[in-house]
Amino acid sequence: MTSAVEIVSQEDIGDLIKVRLKVKSSEIFSVEGTKLDTPDRSSDYHQSLHSGRVTHRHNTYTTDETIYISSPFSQDELDAKVAEIVAVVDNTQVSDFDHNNSDVQERMFIGGENEKLFYKTTQAPSSVISSFTTAFPTENLSTISLISTPSYHNIVDDNVISTFLWEDDIPQLVIDGVKCIARSRKYIVGLQKKYDRCYTFTAGETFSFLPEGCTPLAKSFHTNIDDGLTLPNFYDVYFTGDSTIVEEAFSLPSKVGKETTYYAVTVVEGTVRRAKQYCYDATTAFYDWQATVERSSSNHGVPWI
Repeated sequence: MTSAVEIVSQEDIGDLIKVRLKVKSSEIFSVEGTKLDTPDRSSDYHQSLHSGRVTHRHNTYTTDETIYISSPFSQDELDAKVAEIVAVVDNTQVSDFDHNNSDVQERMFIGGENEKLFYKTTQAPSSVISSFTTAFPTENLSTISLISTPSYHNIVDDNVISTFLWEDDIPQLVIDGVKCIARSRKYIVGLQKKYDRCYTFTAGETFSFLPEGCTPLAKSFHTNIDDGLTLPNFYDVYFTGDSTIVEEAFSLPSKVGKETTYYAVTVVEGTVRRAKQYCYDATTAFYDWQATVERSSSNHGVPWI
């Protein structure tokens, strides 16, 4: 399989050049789950699959990536970076298109689009694991309990893989003296840097940008930021509310989980820059935010509202 590479843009940022790429796999054809050479769609063989109602699929996989290379750069340096991404896309398997709902722990949408899926690390598709290990080959996967697909973060301006570490699964998590509900480690794919997002209590704080009737559950701050990484000044507020009201307030399409739905907004200098919908179709590791916050507040001996 040979992937197609499109250079979307190049931007000088000091000593580096930021290159945005789109890499699309060639067609991945399968019959009843077995990968085969792509047939001529007008052939008798292909027509017989349709007439016989044989399960077959024509899939392609596309990824948008951001890479950083020294300025000025050599063609060999760019080719080597691109080759790493192409190798991951070329390794796409038929099974990577099978999202078993019981395996997906969370579906998150940014602005109603850019779906990000969370998995238990042991159940994640090979494409998710490959994306992570290619960008962060020295990280130890065994320390990670949950991992997401890469997702573009418009504030950080890069693709980010979110994870949760086994070490943070404790009842009284305290980070830099702050009582926290949870912590997520964020991996910035293009920059190959990481930081931690910590989720703490709102402690009765009110937020004028939330629609009437919504209940804030948590607020984020960042720590453990890698040397050489400067993050924009932003935070997230996580909340619950009526889906119709939230969707109208933030111009979001209707997306709700079969079990529960929660929301968050990213705030920069007091202004909401993006809104997120978290959809849960089963009783997964994440699906009951309010119970998690209440349990954590009890463990810490603090009110959550």
